[in-house]
Amino acid sequence: MFAMLGDVRFELLSSFTDFEETHTAAFAKHDVLAGRPRLQAMGNELTEIRFSLRLHWKLGNPDTAYRGLIEAKEAQEALALVYGSGRHAGWFVISSISSRTLIQDAKGRTAARELDVQLTEFVGDPNNPLPTPGVAAGKNPLLSMLPESVQGAASKVAEAVETGIRIYNEVEQGINQVQTLITQAQALKNNPLAVFSLAGDALAAGGGMLGNLNRLPEIGAWFGDLAGTADFLAYSGQAARQLSGGVAALQSGIDSGTVDDWLDAAAGFVAGAGDSLNNAAAGAQVLTGWLAVRKDGAA
Repeated sequence: MFAMLGDVRFELLSSFTDFEETHTAAFAKHDVLAGRPRLQAMGNELTEIRFSLRLHWKLGNPDTAYRGLIEAKEAQEALALVYGSGRHAGWFVISSISSRTLIQDAKGRTAARELDVQLTEFVGDPNNPLPTPGVAAGKNPLLSMLPESVQGAASKVAEAVETGIRIYNEVEQGINQVQTLITQAQALKNNPLAVFSLAGDALAAGGGMLGNLNRLPEIGAWFGDLAGTADFLAYSGQAARQLSGGVAALQSGIDSGTVDDWLDAAAGFVAGAGDSLNNAAAGAQVLTGWLAVRKDGAA
């Protein structure tokens, strides 16, 4: 994990691409009859931070961090800025957010987004300052987020999470390839040889992905009560069932030896699997964040 602002996590692929920090001192200027004006120190202005970052689908749904930042801005509450190393940079409010969508998929979903965020230091009551989050006996404050149920077997849990996220990312990319093969086959319905060749490639790819998806329940049993686990496994399981329907439709169609509506049925199942994996993205991002925290702590 690169950093956290409140509850919003910035992962390794969405670290700041540009960072600017401004510190300003305030002075009152007093004119005099003769000579140059005199300055009187009036204290320091609030620190301002401006940063840019890119969010990418490889670490989950790009809209998750964006929505989190928008909600935090709307709440107008002070947020702690903490780096993955454990350094607490202070408390800030979000002054402004600008967003640019860089990549969208065929269904208009955001695949990559670029953000510009401006923060203003929050001082609060000097007699009752806000606490430094999560600091305990020199421990990395981000590590305090680890649930007690998994701390004792963290290395095995980390290995399972890493495997699960790798499978998720591979299948998410593979789904797009299978959809492309099926779309090409649908466009060539008058050429049975081409249809069966493309359908065979889609069947082979889909079958391999289905085997990996079916491993997730066993792998996920190691996750314990890690945040994001429930949604990740539920939606991944749903994707596996839908992909199974697509694989069955492809196999049945190829076995029939005729070009019929089975291509459309397979396309529907695979599209549903893609939507389910997209719904699992938020859980995948949270689990990826936990994994990054684990690696930071080990370093």
